[in-house]
Amino acid sequence: MDVEEWEQSLKRANLSEEFADVIRAREKIEQSMKKEVEAGRMFGPYTHQQLMKKFSFFRSNPLGAAINGDGSIRPINDLSFPRDDPLTPSVNSFVDKLDYATTWDDFESVSRFFRNQTGPLLLALFDWEKAYLQIPTAKSQWAYLMVRDFNGGILIDTRIAFGGVAGCGSFGRPADAWKQLMLHEFDLVTVFRWVDDNLFVKRPESKVEMDHIVARSEKLGVKTNSTKYSPFKEEQKYIGFIWNATRKTVRLPDDKKYQRVQQIKEFLKTDAEFSFKQVEVMAGRLNHVSYILPQLQCYLNSLYRMMNAWVHRHKELPLPEGARVDLEEWLSTLLTYKETRMIRDPNPIEIGWMGDASTSYGIRITIGRRWAQFQLTKDWDRGPDPRRDIAWLETVAIRLGLIALTQLNVKRGKTVIVWTDNTTTESVILKRKSKHHTVNEEWKLIQRLLVEMGVGYSFKGEFHLATTSQMLYPGGDRKGRDPQLQIPITIPFDLEHLKRITAITCNGSEPQEPTAQERHYLLGYRWNTLLSYNAAIKKYQNFAREAGKTTYRLPLTAQDIFDFCCWAGRTAESSTAHEISANTLSKYLAGLQMWHVYHNATYPVDSKTKVATFLKSSAYIDAETAKNPRKKPVTIENLVKLTEVLIDGDSFQKALLDLSVVAFWGMARLAKLTYNESSGPLRRTASLLTTDVELVYKERENLAKLTIRGAKTADPGQTQVIYLKELPHMLCPVLAVKRRLAEAKGMETSLFGYTDPQGERAHITRPQATRALSKIWGACGFEGVSGHSFRVGGASIQVALGVPISEICIRGRWASDTYKLYLRDFTDEEMEKTNALLAELERCWMFQPSPLA
Repeated sequence: MDVEEWEQSLKRANLSEEFADVIRAREKIEQSMKKEVEAGRMFGPYTHQQLMKKFSFFRSNPLGAAINGDGSIRPINDLSFPRDDPLTPSVNSFVDKLDYATTWDDFESVSRFFRNQTGPLLLALFDWEKAYLQIPTAKSQWAYLMVRDFNGGILIDTRIAFGGVAGCGSFGRPADAWKQLMLHEFDLVTVFRWVDDNLFVKRPESKVEMDHIVARSEKLGVKTNSTKYSPFKEEQKYIGFIWNATRKTVRLPDDKKYQRVQQIKEFLKTDAEFSFKQVEVMAGRLNHVSYILPQLQCYLNSLYRMMNAWVHRHKELPLPEGARVDLEEWLSTLLTYKETRMIRDPNPIEIGWMGDASTSYGIRITIGRRWAQFQLTKDWDRGPDPRRDIAWLETVAIRLGLIALTQLNVKRGKTVIVWTDNTTTESVILKRKSKHHTVNEEWKLIQRLLVEMGVGYSFKGEFHLATTSQMLYPGGDRKGRDPQLQIPITIPFDLEHLKRITAITCNGSEPQEPTAQERHYLLGYRWNTLLSYNAAIKKYQNFAREAGKTTYRLPLTAQDIFDFCCWAGRTAESSTAHEISANTLSKYLAGLQMWHVYHNATYPVDSKTKVATFLKSSAYIDAETAKNPRKKPVTIENLVKLTEVLIDGDSFQKALLDLSVVAFWGMARLAKLTYNESSGPLRRTASLLTTDVELVYKERENLAKLTIRGAKTADPGQTQVIYLKELPHMLCPVLAVKRRLAEAKGMETSLFGYTDPQGERAHITRPQATRALSKIWGACGFEGVSGHSFRVGGASIQVALGVPISEICIRGRWASDTYKLYLRDFTDEEMEKTNALLAELERCWMFQPSPLA
């Protein structure tokens, strides 16, 4: 390169300032050469004639430069040039790197060692200072290690070549010898080495300190400085990760995690284009992170495919859609994962985990002697294309198995073996991705679950193909499992409920399968709220069909909203079977707004002023329309009759009686006390279990406290408490709770459940309870009484009996004046009859309070 000509050309083009670093590079390299000569690591410069007198043959290599960690520049030989020239072969073309074998203590080596240790360990770092400069070459090699300076002189480089084919090996052999000397002379457990970085490991009782190792190394000529080594402590950074051998954890440095997040965000910018080098660097950086998040390795393939398909590498390209989706998965995980990871156990363990799926009986899972089984709903495979099929079902079995492991408290860092008899599932497990859309979406959920659990599954030999029927069903009997060994699993929201809110997930008239992000969004709503929004959207879809709109997408227009208001709300000109009150219509319009938000569509806000007038007009019509009679309260008389009917009934009827008594005195909605499913594992966060009961003896009174989760009026994670007082008669709610606990026989299960004739645990659902109660009310002539009447009756009778309103609000969990909606007035005659009935019940009971056992 003619540096002077370059300098003049840049000045003529007014580019000398912009490319000043190019000119300054010569100065830095010349200064570095001078230092190398003064230190005796380079000789020269010599003329061609001078060297001819000393060497019968010699050659020079192109001058290169490497930037050190402190920013200084080191001149180097480019031993790989010229490339692919048979007339002038490069030095590296004569070298076989396999002749220079050396140790490389990588992530897997360190992980395996730390995982197998049982006691605490301390770690220290030692970094060779300018490692390549410390290893001299043999004089016989000098003829091949010459380089020209900027003035035409020739310098002899007597140190091993940085970046050469054999460079690491040339350094590695003496470095390996030094490592073995340290292990021999000092009380160390081991030393890990990656090129010139060394991680020393000792036990806490060892007296060796890094000062001893540094002093001995300097005698051997191995140089370092105070910034290149650190004392022994619990945590140290090695090969880009922070290790804690005592706790067996590993994590990314905080600055590295932040950098990766920002770099991914740059790649996800709309319309951005990238060079081949940028994509290559990003793939390398994320590959490094994947050592602690192996579940994300499958999301690197799209970047490698992009690079393989790159024809003109000088041209920048936009990010393909597949790579964009994968990087979004990376970003989501890096923003949410638990940063400190357990060091994975490299040896997979056999826990007897087997899963099987069938379109006839559903999904069956066993883990050792424990088991779980799930029945399919009727419409499990319905929905938009691509539809769910047996391949998806087999994948769901894997996810449910992982959830079962969480219930069994699997330890973080473990690698477990799962058995499957499905070759497609085995193939997807090995690849961690699938071309099958619904299977791939399910695997994304599995990967996130694995990251959250800290359970590994990427080691070789972890997954094995086997026939599982004999292990799942001993003797071929699918029913031969001990109910006590059933694993209680909370079915994920997307599997249990999403099929019941398909109106929300439709974009207009087009069915759509919700993405992982959309499922997460839906979890922000209470289930009852989603059901009401879904009903609102179904109402609109019915309107659209009647109006002849068979195909449409969001957003709706303002005119669409106006037409819907006039169709669904009451008008003065017509009366229809599908009309609803203005109050209900207002709630339905809120559902339509949520529908737009879910699908990232803009709701026609300019319609709101006119809609408000439509609602007011419908409200006037509502006022003139005969109102439905208010719900009648359940009374003491009703409860007595209910007791007469149910007290000698089967196990379901007895459980229903206790449920009714508690709902009445606890002023509770049936939905709070009943269950979403009639059998199988319960969702702990939304179910009243036997373990949610606390019996208390306070101020000479027996009390029962029921902790309610997932209540309609509670915030996420917040609980509500139903307080029940013992009463001196047969309608005592505390005794009802005690009967339920006795029936459960100490199991953690549904409080208001029972054992069916087949010996299986059954849970009372709200539809079951309301159907059974409606039949009893009708047979006994109690008209106008419904499931909500228990809350109405309990509040009304307690107010009538003199309980203060403040106490009523606490017991009924009311924080506002809404309690007034539940109060009904009793006539003097009704109260006289009620008081007489309660007195008779007390006389029959002969109550004497005593502390609870």
